[in-house]
Amino acid sequence: MVSICACYQQYSPLCAITAGKVGSLLYDISMGKISYKLVANDRELKGAFQVRRQVFTEEQGISENQVFDDHDREALHIVVKDGERVIGTARVLFLTANQAKLERMAILKPFRRKGIGRRIVFFLDGELRNKHVQQVVLHAQSRVVAFYKSCGFQELGLPFWEAGIKHIKMQKQL
Repeated sequence: MVSICACYQQYSPLCAITAGKVGSLLYDISMGKISYKLVANDRELKGAFQVRRQVFTEEQGISENQVFDDHDREALHIVVKDGERVIGTARVLFLTANQAKLERMAILKPFRRKGIGRRIVFFLDGELRNKHVQQVVLHAQSRVVAFYKSCGFQELGLPFWEAGIKHIKMQKQL
């Protein structure tokens, strides 16, 4: 049995959540079957780390000790898969019982600007609402502030430097 999730319909009428499969979302789009899911095993986590390494370390020149840290053990991780290949990822840290921080969102270059990042945010919104989170914060790189604004985030405070890149703190109420 397949049910359509209303909060995703505006972005893809083909999106569906399969009943009984909590924490996963499927899209059939031109590049193949794209799935959004919480990390369920070591292979998926390894794939998430490979995407982060490619995007943050290789493309942006951020050192691995800043890309990977002890928070990875406690974080909620999501992967975006094209078939079996991990093509995108993000992690969430729970700061308090009702506040979470979205971090390390990364999508491989050939899959960018296809709505995948937006779907990650909305998938996580649903997961976090289910966990009674009321507010999500993040540190956005300056070049993607407009993207996060389009996902409902608002800027907070002044820009700052993190990992050698200009950022701004943003928040969103769920």
